Amino acid sequence: MKKSYHIAIIVLFITVLFCTPACFFLQKDREFSESENRYLAAKPAVSADKILSGKFMKDTEQYINDQFPQKDFLISFKSDFMRLLGCKEIGGVYLAKDGYLIEKWLAEEFDGDLLKKNTEALTEFAQRHPEQKISFMLVPTAGMILSDKLPKGAPMFDQKIAYNIVNRNLKHITFVDLNSLFASHSTENLYYKTDHHWTTYAAFLAYSAWCEINGRSANKNEFEILTVAEEFQGTLHSKVLGNHCSFDKIELYKRKNQIPYSVEYNFGKNRSDTVYDTEKLFIKDKYQVFLGGNHPEITIRTSQKNKKHLLVIKDSFANAFIPFLLNEYETIHIIDPRYYHGNLDEYIFNNNINEYLFLYNIKNFCEEKNKFFANKKAAFLTVISEKDGG
Repeated sequence: MKKSYHIAIIVLFITVLFCTPACFFLQKDREFSESENRYLAAKPAVSADKILSGKFMKDTEQYINDQFPQKDFLISFKSDFMRLLGCKEIGGVYLAKDGYLIEKWLAEEFDGDLLKKNTEALTEFAQRHPEQKISFMLVPTAGMILSDKLPKGAPMFDQKIAYNIVNRNLKHITFVDLNSLFASHSTENLYYKTDHHWTTYAAFLAYSAWCEINGRSANKNEFEILTVAEEFQGTLHSKVLGNHCSFDKIELYKRKNQIPYSVEYNFGKNRSDTVYDTEKLFIKDKYQVFLGGNHPEITIRTSQKNKKHLLVIKDSFANAFIPFLLNEYETIHIIDPRYYHGNLDEYIFNNNINEYLFLYNIKNFCEEKNKFFANKKAAFLTVISEKDGG
């Protein structure tokens, strides 16, 4: 019996040893991974320069990692196995209560100096536009609002520290405090269970707060709520890939008396008559249904004739919020500084911008390395991006 066991182990080892390389040659390389939402490395070209510089080995390592046979299945199997062993964290994601996956954010990952610089940059921007209305909306993460769902003893950065830095250094800008609002609605569906973004309902609550600051009120009855996906598994699921993960639903809030509008993407290169890209509901990252995902620049033109022209500078959280603003402005201009590399003041001048909204998730804003540099001679503000985050 013992001899048969050892023979079986040897046969299994030899099979894996020879079958894995064979699979690399037999399988067709994948160009894109839906589970990771990124393009995968292709087979590296061989050259003397690349071999001598070490780039060939580096590219080969990335290629093997990306194209490893049955990679998603193996990751999923490992995730389920680790959960059965009692693990409460996989790939930087906590396995929280009620099926929630919550992104880990440690205190040592927080850069207070960078946050201070980013906040001061907004204040400097406001000083350059003293006669115009500027708002800043900072969205707390699920780790703050749903802290009661975290595994017992799970370390998590105290986001109140970041909010205090923002409050101390932000001047001449209307700050929309969503922290207190969301805390009072923490038992409601504010965040997806498998994605780091907020839900459309949470975006509606933020819109209600924005309306209140602007002397108006928002009524949920003004919208028809449509469920467009019921099996959404987002960015955090992509890190875990376990069969135990929950499913989320995605809702669209469509205003019943919506005025006509049109959408131009990337300086008019693409056009649409809706802010919802329903084709994205057939891919893994269904959150891209909002504005079709992230773009350097978007312009929305409405039939409104109130001479109000809004510029939204944002991360991906704003994508679910912007549809609520369609009846409010004649034009809405949207810039994502991670992908836009133009001159911001020149863009503002050319588009008659007279109102601004900065909308960021707090973690993204704390880690944002876009710098606002003032060119005093030209009196222009240039946005320079140093990262391409999601």
